[in-house]
Amino acid sequence: MNSRVYQFLLLIMVVVSFFHLQAAVLGLVFLIIVISLYKYSASVKMVRLFTVLLIPPILGLIVGYENNTYLILKDFYYFSFPIIFLLCGILLARQIEIAEFLKILVLAGAATSIIVTVISIAYTGFGALTNPYSAHYAMGILGTPAPAVALACLLFTKKFNIRLFTSFWFNIFLAINMVGIYMFASRSYFIILICFVFLLFANRIKWSWITPLVVTSIIFFTLLPSGIFTAKSSDTFLGKLLSSFSEISIGNYNTEQDINTRYRGYESFMAINEYMNSGTKGIIFGGLGKLVDLKTFVRLGVDTDYRYIPVLHNGWLYILIKTGAAGVLTYLVIFFGLIAVNWRKYADAKGKPIIRLFAALTIGCILSLMLTNYIITSFFNVEMSIIMITLGYSYMNFYSLLARLKEREEAELVESDHINNLSYSL
Repeated sequence: MNSRVYQFLLLIMVVVSFFHLQAAVLGLVFLIIVISLYKYSASVKMVRLFTVLLIPPILGLIVGYENNTYLILKDFYYFSFPIIFLLCGILLARQIEIAEFLKILVLAGAATSIIVTVISIAYTGFGALTNPYSAHYAMGILGTPAPAVALACLLFTKKFNIRLFTSFWFNIFLAINMVGIYMFASRSYFIILICFVFLLFANRIKWSWITPLVVTSIIFFTLLPSGIFTAKSSDTFLGKLLSSFSEISIGNYNTEQDINTRYRGYESFMAINEYMNSGTKGIIFGGLGKLVDLKTFVRLGVDTDYRYIPVLHNGWLYILIKTGAAGVLTYLVIFFGLIAVNWRKYADAKGKPIIRLFAALTIGCILSLMLTNYIITSFFNVEMSIIMITLGYSYMNFYSLLARLKEREEAELVESDHINNLSYSL
């Protein structure tokens, strides 16, 4: 099938993910997977490393087999998300050329930036341009980190002198995606952008600077007044950003006001309490289908109060409750292992630029997922599908390019030995 078809499907999938239409996103992803498998079924073996992520849920299923069947299937459904999106990215690496894929990411970011700007103005008028968070709040749950990923592609290709666009279009797309980040007014997307921007300069940081920076940061935050991050108003993005620390601070809050304003922290506290009281098997392997008892009814829907919740905002605690310590350790080992492997290539100033590019994208995607998973269960959220697909694409190309480079070096070595032997014979 023509590469442009896959590019179109990917672009549509990103736009659909903006509206958080889970069934539509998964339908497009499965379509890409199915039509790709017809020709590139051998590429599936590259997803083997990530299938290890399914072992803890299987063990959690065995431990929690007595729980509600629907809730067990629902949990297993969510735990399959990373595998599905990573496989899609891996297969797209065989269908779409590198330059075209990176361009689609940039175009997807620009398209969703324009969409969010138009919708924001439609909802709240041109005041949305000065207070995008009010529009974000009015629109409800909409968004995609595509602009952050697009900016990462633009900045890293610039860093490695890889030309995707003319200078004019580079600056246009850079500006549009920066406006998109501003208009989304999302703390999660801001964190993702920071991860990639940090990587731009991380390879220049000397290890001797790390300890002083860490010690200074600890002292700085220790000496800050405890109420400095309590915003006077949460009607603006800055106010929401400043109140983030207060919202997620874990505690056993007692009053209805504290529970509502610091719900994520309260939810996390009750999840930890549930985990610690789950017995040896639950601590090690968790239990699919398990619910967290909030000990009180909390308004989480439009007109629905919940006491027992099946899903958490904190993705790491979700993994801990459902798959135990085994699940958390599995995720940490796999993804930190990938960071370690890719970092060596990214930090190698003599390495091939394209390999360093995919190493950077791999590390950036992993850091983004791991950090935002603390806030929005990013591993199990279609909103983050573009990051997981980009991770799969980068992972596949990183190892493919390394394999080609090794073959070329071995061929050159054989040819060199052959010439030396001929010279010796003469």
